[in-house]
Amino acid sequence: MLTNAGSKSRLTSRKMQSTHLQYYGRSRFTPLYNPHYEQVIYNISALRFPLEDFLYQETLFKVMSFEHGISSSIMSAAIDQLLTALSHYSKILLVRFDLRVYTETPNNSLISKYRKTLLRFLDKKYQSKAWLFWVREQTPRSDKAHYHCFILLNGHKAKSGWGAFQQVQKACYMHPDTSAWLPESASYKIERNGLKGVESAIHRISYLAKHYSKELTPNKIKRFQTSTSRS
Repeated sequence: MLTNAGSKSRLTSRKMQSTHLQYYGRSRFTPLYNPHYEQVIYNISALRFPLEDFLYQETLFKVMSFEHGISSSIMSAAIDQLLTALSHYSKILLVRFDLRVYTETPNNSLISKYRKTLLRFLDKKYQSKAWLFWVREQTPRSDKAHYHCFILLNGHKAKSGWGAFQQVQKACYMHPDTSAWLPESASYKIERNGLKGVESAIHRISYLAKHYSKELTPNKIKRFQTSTSRS
């Protein structure tokens, strides 16, 4: 549980599913197993990803398992940001999206500009603090990076993932070298009371922590970043 709204977040673990189970997915990534429903992540079936345990502050979470593993620093930072948002607001809306860029990306200057624009729009739209988390990836066949992202919003004011994504698209209009894509099962409602929705959201965003396709990031260039608006 969270000790209180203003202090360091701490979790109480639930009994977790056994590690050999493979996730077959459902809409919104609820922790139920249904072999008749095929969830899609970035156009890749979730059937490809078995589960593994990730230990965060004495709590085990089920995350996606990848051949090249996941980054503990990225996974921990993502959970940190989620819990920080929950310490500010008792209800949070999380929205996943992906950002493509159409110019060469030796550094992260483009997403840095985009980040400022997006957080400004979210701040104005919801009159509340907003958070952005991104990871940089690049495949060997491309000279351009792409970014997997999620935003965290005050769930008392932000009710629709599609409405939030419209702000994401609006920010793209201000930066023509970018475009955004909304994947399947992109939005999650999370509540501080009982940590409702936390496990499903953490499982979903664990895709961002995979090692694969981050190796081409140049030295001294950030592979991920967390940011917040001014409200």
